[in-house]
Amino acid sequence: MIREMLLKTLLLWGLLAASFSAVAAQDVYSEGEIKQARRHYERAGKLYRKGRCGQAIEELDEALIFREIYPEAEWLLARALVKAERPREAFGMLRSINVSHQESAEFWKLSGQVFLLMNKTAEAEKALLRALGRASRPDPELRYYLGLVRLRQGESEDAIYEAEQALRINPRFAPARRLLSDAALVQRDYRRAERELSLYLQNASVRTEAQDLRRRLSAIRALAQARGSDSSFAAPRIRYIPKPNYTDEARRSQVEGTVRLEVLFGSDGQVAQVIVTQGLGLGLDDEATRAARRIEFTPGRLDDRPVSVWAGVVYRFSALEVEPLIPTMPGNKTY
Repeated sequence: MIREMLLKTLLLWGLLAASFSAVAAQDVYSEGEIKQARRHYERAGKLYRKGRCGQAIEELDEALIFREIYPEAEWLLARALVKAERPREAFGMLRSINVSHQESAEFWKLSGQVFLLMNKTAEAEKALLRALGRASRPDPELRYYLGLVRLRQGESEDAIYEAEQALRINPRFAPARRLLSDAALVQRDYRRAERELSLYLQNASVRTEAQDLRRRLSAIRALAQARGSDSSFAAPRIRYIPKPNYTDEARRSQVEGTVRLEVLFGSDGQVAQVIVTQGLGLGLDDEATRAARRIEFTPGRLDDRPVSVWAGVVYRFSALEVEPLIPTMPGNKTY
């Protein structure tokens, strides 16, 4: 009898302790804190949709101050950090997300984007393939990011395949057009590169992006119209190739890899146009472009007169140094 009463008492205390724990868990945040966190989260969502990721990140940081455990804000913060090209912070945010969500398609999709920003293509490929295996329905973004990985790995045919798969899922998925253009450019299929970029340009809503795209389109058209050189051609003589800067974000993220450019060496001794055919992001493409524009050279000559010449330029970025390579003159095209 005494033993039964003792067991009942222990059971009652156990139930009371469990109920107190549940109440305590619910009362970690006051009603005011929850409202403040929600307010910051909603503001962040609006800013994120407008492409103002920096401000969205600030609002989400505020939301997580008021409510540290806030899964919706954590997911949005990870996405915003990826969009803002802050991969190390995004990686840290993903690691802090609840373990139960770390096998979801969304988790692996974001992880793939983070690895791609860091130019860790093997890890990006594995993460995106995991996301594909867990996705409940076809996702054009997943195919697009996998295509970007393939292009970064030098597999332009596979990149085109993934971009076409994305368009089969959603014919209006514009980023796939840009990927098709970039892959076609690598293959020197200038007509297709021009056509796909023109289609992508129709969807560009940001003025500065549209201006950059028009300049790129103009350069691709010039490259398409250039003709192969003949035996009477003398290639440009390079006198000086400046090194680009290694951006702080790229260094922090330990990004290493190659930026490939097509450069138009003008008949007047000035670099006329530069196109990135294989990039790394995190500001390295812009730095490589700026450096290429400062290359000093003596113009190429055809039939003893100066001509404009397209040629490839490569910059290799590593933790030790930035290495500029001599422009590749075989297969060059005069203009």
